[in-house]
Amino acid sequence: MRIAVAGFQHETNSFAGTVATRADFDRPGGWPPFCTGADMATIIAPSGTPAAGAMAEAAQSGVGVVPLLWCIGLPSGPVEDAAFENIAADICARFRGALDQGLDALYLDLHGAMVTPSFPDAEGELLARLRRIAPAPFPIAASFDLHGNISEKMVRDCTLLECYRTYPHVDLRETGAMTMRRLIGVLKGAPVPAIAYRAVPFLASINDQCSFVEPVRSLLERGAQFEKAGKIDRVSQFFGFPLADIAISGPSIVIQGPDAAKAEAVADAMLAAWMQAEARFATRLPQAHEAVEEAKRLAALPGTGPVVIADTQDNPGGGGTGDTTGMLRALIEGGAQGAVLVHIADADAAEAAHAAGEGAVVDIAIGASLSARFGAPVAGPWRVVKLGSGSFTGVGPMYKGNAIALGKVALLERRGVRVIVAPRKMQASEPGLLLHLGLDPQTLPILVVKSSVHFRGAYQTMARAILPALAPGAVEADLSRLDYHNVLRPPARNHSHSTEEVSPL
Repeated sequence: MRIAVAGFQHETNSFAGTVATRADFDRPGGWPPFCTGADMATIIAPSGTPAAGAMAEAAQSGVGVVPLLWCIGLPSGPVEDAAFENIAADICARFRGALDQGLDALYLDLHGAMVTPSFPDAEGELLARLRRIAPAPFPIAASFDLHGNISEKMVRDCTLLECYRTYPHVDLRETGAMTMRRLIGVLKGAPVPAIAYRAVPFLASINDQCSFVEPVRSLLERGAQFEKAGKIDRVSQFFGFPLADIAISGPSIVIQGPDAAKAEAVADAMLAAWMQAEARFATRLPQAHEAVEEAKRLAALPGTGPVVIADTQDNPGGGGTGDTTGMLRALIEGGAQGAVLVHIADADAAEAAHAAGEGAVVDIAIGASLSARFGAPVAGPWRVVKLGSGSFTGVGPMYKGNAIALGKVALLERRGVRVIVAPRKMQASEPGLLLHLGLDPQTLPILVVKSSVHFRGAYQTMARAILPALAPGAVEADLSRLDYHNVLRPPARNHSHSTEEVSPL
């Protein structure tokens, strides 16, 4: 038995004002580099990716893996057509070659929210091309991100599919392993599942999609109940990526099981549960200066662990540039002594700090080189507190085991507020960068992270409180403020309810 493995991931923010080129898939911050063929065995295997889980499951089952190609690009604006065509053609060519040598199935590690100028449904296009090479009933299985904007076209060309069930995503390897396990089952004679699909008729902001809080927690539990009752095999709930301005943007429900009628009935029941939960998919978050004042108040109370502020609208994991300065300015102006911000992408500032050396003072302005429309750089002078190579291994639940290389990094300080600068952006869901620079996040009074939800994987239980907050950036939290042109579904209604209220943990 031989199963080919390929991966091609990107999450597209139509409002980011950037593009993803072919080079952006070579060495993405926090993730394995572009790799092909036999190199995938050594590069992907130790990582926390779905492909790693799938390959491990195949090996444990005694199934031969035929590695084709794997890559990921950090979230940004649309992927250039040329980049998509280059990578998609490479995958297809390698797939044809593997088929000629004898192949039983294909596993794909995809995201589900990739957009190019020519292909708003890029994964649907890739799957269609692969289906033309290997028509049904040849088995093609795919794992997707929970934020996938899943189309009927994608579902049609998959034999079976899975999605992450956690946000922050701490089940990537498990999802890949589950997909591979089910695929091997089909090859061994298990019935090909009937699939029922429902599109949820509203958009949900990514800030409202955390699986730790309502209404997501209850929706996931409801799906698990159907599975445990034996009425259905898999209930996959995709919460969608609403910053992709495409017709298919939005949540969806995919039900899989041996009985088509039962799958359709469960799909209807889950859609009804989503409709009842709509009012809870609309939150109001505090402004940056309000969050800083609340963080200072909470940090002064008895207790341990940092107060964590999420700079959600400059989340690199949602297409943010990672260099906006609104939150840093609020910290300095608010006198947030001891606060640390992770991190601002500014290659010039990092280079200047290394040239000056630890203990030196550099009179430079930092940030906003890619995001001037969201605010000006923050002027110095800055004291260089600590320098680092920027090369370390992920230790958090999402990036654990990943070899991370950000380039030369520096910890700078001004008026009691510290900020890390690095040449490249990366979502601040990984404590490894703090540890790399000699900082213990548990001892910080205030920790500011450029992230929306993924940071909770590392800090949910450590923090004394979590405050998602608004500073200007490309990852808009209030979907009603976006100038959509192609999206067909409205944002969730009823802004009177907040599931992200400030509360000690």
